[in-house]
Amino acid sequence: MIGIFEKLSDKARAAQHWAFLVALREDQQQVGLNHLLAGIQCANPAMFTGVDLVQLGFSPLDVSNVEKVQQEMQKLYMRAQISCAAEKPGEARAFSFPFASASKLVLEAASDGANYLGARTIGTPHLLLGIFKADSEMRAKLERANLDEPRILSFCRDYKEGDEGESMSERIDEMRGRRYRSGIGYDLHRLAEGRKLIVGGIELPFDKGSVGHSDGDVLAHALCDALLGAAGLGDIGTHFPDSDPKWKGANSLRFLEHARKLLDEKHFTIEHVDAVVILEKPKLGPHFPKMREALAGALGVSVEHIHLKAKTNEGVDAVGHGEAIAAHVVATLSQK
Repeated sequence: MIGIFEKLSDKARAAQHWAFLVALREDQQQVGLNHLLAGIQCANPAMFTGVDLVQLGFSPLDVSNVEKVQQEMQKLYMRAQISCAAEKPGEARAFSFPFASASKLVLEAASDGANYLGARTIGTPHLLLGIFKADSEMRAKLERANLDEPRILSFCRDYKEGDEGESMSERIDEMRGRRYRSGIGYDLHRLAEGRKLIVGGIELPFDKGSVGHSDGDVLAHALCDALLGAAGLGDIGTHFPDSDPKWKGANSLRFLEHARKLLDEKHFTIEHVDAVVILEKPKLGPHFPKMREALAGALGVSVEHIHLKAKTNEGVDAVGHGEAIAAHVVATLSQK
């Protein structure tokens, strides 16, 4: 049964999700065929165009506000857990929410149908076919509602891999086909008057700035080291030595652009960047959106790949005394 769940498409898993909700609303402790059918209709309403839902015994489920529905499910699930615990006080008993035996037969029939029709994944049409094949009473309802076998089979034959999203097995295969590597980066710069404070490619208003051969961008430097380290390509000093006048006062975003080209040549993909900048003053949080945009632009990724945090050093050592700025970065890469 676990193998079947792994083959469900995104929409088929959504159908299962909504089926749970319907069962919870009815205060049931098993997902029955009627719940599963309502979930399928919710996940793929196009298949039910022209269908008499009254014949099927349910009304369309409104899931337009997913967040609201999720909150409702959490409340209903907690209520079910409390009710389960109250049945036998003092006993450790977890609330279980299995599929009814008939629903398990549906999943098996859906898997068989998908295999027979040459589909690698199980989509909502296959779930509907499974209901039709597995239960004679539900089959009669479907036929009365204008969902006979030829029509359901036409949905299955029109099903295309990927139309309903990936299956868990596909995602697992994708992950197995990639290698993941992480690198760490650290940098520290003294702060001095008369210098610009550049952090994450953005100039911040302050009376002190980083001392360095380039623009002194501590975050960009630590990030560059993390990326190069993850790819096994040396460090920032190897590629941009402070003895080279070429990099005097250089914009550190150029270092990141160069690192990105090196990663591209080795077929590395930037999966995630997590960074913390340590500085007493000024406050960095308000500037994070622009920093993320600047860093993401230099690396050719979306801002969702960049996560930034700020800390003070609680008045301890040079950073805590406002004499320095530091940054720690962890970068995760993948490679096929």
